[in-house]
Amino acid sequence: MGFIRKLPLLSFTLLLVSYFNFGWVLSEAGAEWWVWLISTLAILLMAEALAAPWSIIRTVSVQWLKSDFRAFFTVMMAAFLFVLFLSTLHISAHGLILFIAASIARLDLQKGGNFQAWQDFVILAVVAICGLILGWGSYHLMPLH
Repeated sequence: MGFIRKLPLLSFTLLLVSYFNFGWVLSEAGAEWWVWLISTLAILLMAEALAAPWSIIRTVSVQWLKSDFRAFFTVMMAAFLFVLFLSTLHISAHGLILFIAASIARLDLQKGGNFQAWQDFVILAVVAICGLILGWGSYHLMPLH
């Protein structure tokens, strides 16, 4: 039970509620199975990106940007993705909220607990996927629609 006491409850409640809302929105939209699969993979990718040691990310980034062509390509791709983000702001806002909630939970894990990177990944992924499943289940079990 000491493991649970180390977890920051407010930030994990925010994370759970954010993904609960996301699961509800996907269910309400009648999302196909592949959208759920991509969402689950995105959750795992985001949890991994937040839990990975920044030294590894920095090393990979520096190696990637050593070439002028790769740096130019990266800037052009980032500009395209930014325009795409702004043009679909009503959808992008959901992703931004999910990322911010996961970032807050990761910061609280880093500050408060003595967890290793793989434990951070597992905790973030499990809480986020549980929120997604709870949102899906609540939508289908509650007779509000």
